[in-house]
Amino acid sequence: MNPLPDTIPTGHIDDANSMRGVIDALRALHGPDYDFAVRSWRGMITFGSSPGRTRHFFVVKASQTCQVFRNLAGLSSALWPGDVFCVNAGDEPIRVEGDCVAFEVATEATGYPAPRVVHLRELGDFPGGCAAYPGAFRREALPPVRPAANASDRRGVNRVNEHTLDMRIDRTPPPIRHCHGPVAIGPDATVNHSETAILLPRSRYNLPEVDRTDGGHVVIYTAPLGDPSAQVTIPVRPGSVIVTPASDGQVMGHAFENAFAMLIAIPGFVAPYHMLE
Repeated sequence: MNPLPDTIPTGHIDDANSMRGVIDALRALHGPDYDFAVRSWRGMITFGSSPGRTRHFFVVKASQTCQVFRNLAGLSSALWPGDVFCVNAGDEPIRVEGDCVAFEVATEATGYPAPRVVHLRELGDFPGGCAAYPGAFRREALPPVRPAANASDRRGVNRVNEHTLDMRIDRTPPPIRHCHGPVAIGPDATVNHSETAILLPRSRYNLPEVDRTDGGHVVIYTAPLGDPSAQVTIPVRPGSVIVTPASDGQVMGHAFENAFAMLIAIPGFVAPYHMLE
């Protein structure tokens, strides 16, 4: 596996140079089994399947007129930031229309039941993890399918999961500080883990701001297992992208103290979990 960059992979969906850095970091971390891209379009476009692959599209920006068609001849529905659509190997292409930007993660096809279209506004709330308080807006678009207790491959059928949550410092309990480790795939083998946070606009979902003087920030712990005091606070805004990596050679941790974000986990929300003091 290629070495990771020394810096925290951080970008903004509107800044092509920074997003190339984010994509390069994710490719180095996860290798050829995955690929990543920023997709933007105006008007109508179709996304098809690739042999043996599943394509996941995480909507970051969408105009008021943006819409998705569940099949090429079917009814359409409005596409909002935070929505997800997927094309599995062998699927009919999916058609979308409007002014839109999405972050794509392509994986090997497995038995994971990747849904065709998920609208964030239609999901139920399941508080927990980084947002354990009532009204956390914790909604799982691509929830994990956990492996059997005795499975040596801890990925199960997961290759990517996603949930969205409103991580706030004006609720109790506050967001937790933690890190993850690599994921075991056998007695003596692991694969790297990452969580990619993509910030969304609270206003689209009528969520109150935490503090109007703070557009949002994320604390990254650059050496959480050796020196939890080594940390960097990164200001964020809708469209910001931050990657928290975990490999045998480098682990970072995070606390999303004020962020409404999609969290994309590779290979899924199945990695070892370590609380930070």
